[in-house]
Amino acid sequence: MTESKEVKPRFCSDCGLSLEKLDTWCSSRDCSKCGKEVFYVRQAEGGGIRVEEGERFHMPQLTMSLDPSDGSQFTRYGLESFIKQIFLEEKLTQEEFVEQCKKLEERLDKELNNLDCIQHCDFETDEGVSEALEILEKEGLNDRKFSLLRSSSLRHCYTSIEKGDALSAAFASYHAETFKTFAMLEHYHLKEIIWLGYSCYVDKVKNSQSTVESVKEKRLITDLQPKISALSDEILFAFSNDELEISPRLGIQGVSEKTIKSLLEHEFLKRASDKEQTYKEQELELKKKANTIKYWGFAFTLVNGLIFAFYKNWLG
Repeated sequence: MTESKEVKPRFCSDCGLSLEKLDTWCSSRDCSKCGKEVFYVRQAEGGGIRVEEGERFHMPQLTMSLDPSDGSQFTRYGLESFIKQIFLEEKLTQEEFVEQCKKLEERLDKELNNLDCIQHCDFETDEGVSEALEILEKEGLNDRKFSLLRSSSLRHCYTSIEKGDALSAAFASYHAETFKTFAMLEHYHLKEIIWLGYSCYVDKVKNSQSTVESVKEKRLITDLQPKISALSDEILFAFSNDELEISPRLGIQGVSEKTIKSLLEHEFLKRASDKEQTYKEQELELKKKANTIKYWGFAFTLVNGLIFAFYKNWLG
């Protein structure tokens, strides 16, 4: 049997203001009649909230999620800070520890009670916990299973403290923290982040290694080019077509046979292009010489004609 809990009033019976902190920006003060802290919102004339002297101002708790569809996105340092907050508990004094264990148990049980499949289970009995664990295991709700184990461990922890059994309390506290970690690691978005983050990191490392290998290969190809350029046309043709390994005959390591053959083909094309360019330059030079000869022939004929005409005129 669970003990009946005292229902606390939500509003002050004297002033009618809320006794619970509001889910928005609000102010608070002590009620002048009952002395309890009451919460309210006072609108300013120009908009916003007006806070008067002696009042306390409260901001709503900011909620953050690993689910990007919630509209939030972390920076690198923001994500690190958020993960730390997930795994680390707030600092507590010895006097606050037992009360905190009870609050955590109550919160976990409330979340678990929202699951239709285990609402009928009694979490305060070993039989009820065992039944709920079997159901959660069957449903594949591993994060909820570890939350239930954590709740049960917290209960054993503070009950052992109340009985004066320090060793059992410490052991139960250790299990509660372990189950908390397991529950967090079963969180869908955190599991996806860990896996995708690891996959991206693997690709990053492989790409980095590929870059190093690429730089190495480029240097080897650069060093290889003078050796290929020094080969005669006959040797180039033989190496390209005899289907034997080329690298041992050139004394090369670290460059694939396909790459070497590509370099040989490139050398062939380069030499053919150079020859064609040479032929064009020679042809152009011959045309220039031919034009020069034609020019001087024309000039010689013209000079002779002028001399003859001058001589004829001189003879009268």
